[in-house]
Amino acid sequence: MKSLSHIAEYVLLRLIQFVVCALPRPATLAIGAAVGGVLYQMGVYRRVVERNFDHVGILDGQAKQNTIRTLYANIGRYATDFLRAGRTPPPYAVENLDEVNRALAKGKGMIAVLAHFGNWELLASIFGSHFSDLNVLARPMHNPLVERWLFAKRKNTAVTPIYASGALRKMLTVLGRNGIIAMLIDQYAADQGTPVPFLGKPANTVRTVAGMVHKTECGVVLPYALLLPDGSYKVVIEAAPGIAVPHENKEDFIAAVLKAHNDVLSRWIMQHPDHYFGWFHRRFKDTISY
Repeated sequence: MKSLSHIAEYVLLRLIQFVVCALPRPATLAIGAAVGGVLYQMGVYRRVVERNFDHVGILDGQAKQNTIRTLYANIGRYATDFLRAGRTPPPYAVENLDEVNRALAKGKGMIAVLAHFGNWELLASIFGSHFSDLNVLARPMHNPLVERWLFAKRKNTAVTPIYASGALRKMLTVLGRNGIIAMLIDQYAADQGTPVPFLGKPANTVRTVAGMVHKTECGVVLPYALLLPDGSYKVVIEAAPGIAVPHENKEDFIAAVLKAHNDVLSRWIMQHPDHYFGWFHRRFKDTISY
C-alpha cells in the first residue's frame, strides 16, 4: 500500500509540474497565490502558524491575519517557481556577490547559511551558475520516487546533495578543497541543538555550522532570494557577523556563532514575515504547546 501511495503522490506531483511548466509564469504565480488562499481558508496548519506568531509577538489582530493570509499566497507563488526550476530562471538581481569571493579567498571553504525564507532552492541555481563545487546538506524524502526527482533537479542546477550518512567527513572534504556547502539551520534541533535566541525567543538551534566554523575557520555568508511584486527576485548575500568570543572557548564560541546567525535570520523575518515558511514548523515546541 505504501508503494502505491508513493506512486500516486509522484504521479500527481509530475502532473502538477507539467501544468505549471506549460503555462506562462505570470499565470502560474497567480494560480499559486489562489491555491495558497484556499489552503488558508481551509485552515491547513493555521494553528501552528498562529501559535508561532503569538509566541514571538510579532503582530496581532487584523494585521496578523492579513500577514498570514499573504504568507499562504506566497507559499503558492514560491511553489510554482520551484516546480519550474530547470527552465529559464526568473529575472533576478544579486547584491553583494563579492562576499562569496571574499569568503572563499581564505582558502578554507565556505558555508552558505540558509533559512526557509524566500526561495532557498533558487539560490542553488544562482550560486551554481557563478561558482563550482556547490553542495547542499539534505534530508532524503520519505517517498523514494520524489527523492529521485528532487535529486535530478538539484543535479541539473550543479548542486551535489550531502546526506546524513558520513555527512561530517564529506563536509570536511568539501571545505578542505575550498568548496561551498549550503545548509538550512532554522528547524527544530531537539536535544542535538543549543538553545539560543531566535526571533527573540529561546530555540534549540542546529550546531553543525557553528561547529564547522570552530573546527575549520571556514568562511560564512547568509543569502536569501525574495520574490518581489513584479515577479522578479532580489538576491541578497550578507557576510557573517564577526565573533568577539575567543576561539579557545569552544562552547562559548559556538553559542556566539549560533546567536549571530540567528540574529541575521531574525532580522530578515521581522522585515518580511510573510516570506518566512518556518512559521509552519513547530520550532518552539520545547516551550509552547502546538
